[in-house]
Amino acid sequence: MKYLILLTMLSALPAYGQDAAALEEQYKTCAKHFIPSDKCTADIYQQLKAKDNAPLDPDTATALKAIKEYQTKLKNPASMKVHTAFITEKGDVCLEIGAQNGMGGASVSRVVFTKKGRWLDEGGIGGAFAAESSGSFAVDRWGGFCTKPATPFHPNQKLLQGKDVTEKVNLALKQ
Repeated sequence: MKYLILLTMLSALPAYGQDAAALEEQYKTCAKHFIPSDKCTADIYQQLKAKDNAPLDPDTATALKAIKEYQTKLKNPASMKVHTAFITEKGDVCLEIGAQNGMGGASVSRVVFTKKGRWLDEGGIGGAFAAESSGSFAVDRWGGFCTKPATPFHPNQKLLQGKDVTEKVNLALKQ
């Protein structure tokens, strides 16, 4: 009987602290950043939340906009994986995107969204030639825009000067 009265009294006390939904959100945010739940204090959660909600830098925002536009062109947009997102010093967006192709297999294409707003992708004569010469469904349109052209003395193409935003873009796509 004493325990029943004690339990009744305890259940009548007001709840202090966070509600369940807020606590769940806190732990999800910490888990996303690989912070163990026992170390996930309210202060750490606020810092992580501020970091997640910070605006994207202009290069990352430009690349993200191009990726989302390119995703709408894919046969299976949900299959898209961004391997590389790179902004050249000239402002061209170089993307290496993996996705499901028309035959149901996977292919990786290297496409460019130029600073002038043009796509160098599978479309047009250049895209058809790039796909035909690759021997697969993949397209590589980076030459001259994202990489220095290969020569007989330097067969490996090197990226032009710029900024790699792959990690930031992939993180933004997850959110």
